[in-house]
Amino acid sequence: MPRPHRVASVALLTSVLVLTGCSKAGAPSGDPSASSTPASTSSSAGPAPSETGTATATATGATQAMKGKSGTFTVVPPAGWRDASDQVGSVQGLETVLVAGEKTGSFSNNLVVVSVPGNEQTARDELAKGKDGLKQEGRTLTEAPEKQVAGVTAAGFGAAFEQQGVKVLARSWAAPHGDRVYLLTLSSSQEDADHAMAQFDQLLSSWQWT
Repeated sequence: MPRPHRVASVALLTSVLVLTGCSKAGAPSGDPSASSTPASTSSSAGPAPSETGTATATATGATQAMKGKSGTFTVVPPAGWRDASDQVGSVQGLETVLVAGEKTGSFSNNLVVVSVPGNEQTARDELAKGKDGLKQEGRTLTEAPEKQVAGVTAAGFGAAFEQQGVKVLARSWAAPHGDRVYLLTLSSSQEDADHAMAQFDQLLSSWQWT
């Protein structure tokens, strides 16, 4: 049965992450909405990515630069991370899903990137809707430092909660660039939060707009 297309929102991305990180098989599977109900389904989004589309990987020495599905950026994942974009269902605007090869605290660190049409106001709206939705689910919100995404300042926040017996910290940022907003959500076990952030910073240092 075809998987339903989903509309991007920060709360939905958190659901995708949790399913990805807690999958007992070590790889994401099933409907991204299974772990949580998205707080917002009002976000506009471009055409859904092709079911068969995958991120393009280009070898560059010992590393690989991966291109998002929209072709608007490239990024080099941390060592040992892999592309799992085709295993999280059909999410509109999905750019990439990157998952660490090894688990820490029974959880695989991972990053979901989705883009939606919009500008700086859209970015603020997405973060606000994400916060409201996660509060309604009883999740504890935390601070997240601003990040630079290839010259773009991205504001964000974190959400701490327990899922399938694992204490999770999901941190989300919204980076407006051109006529789109890029929603980046990093998820890790709480015990590995500092290491996950270091890997995320490494990834961001490689981000290039195309």
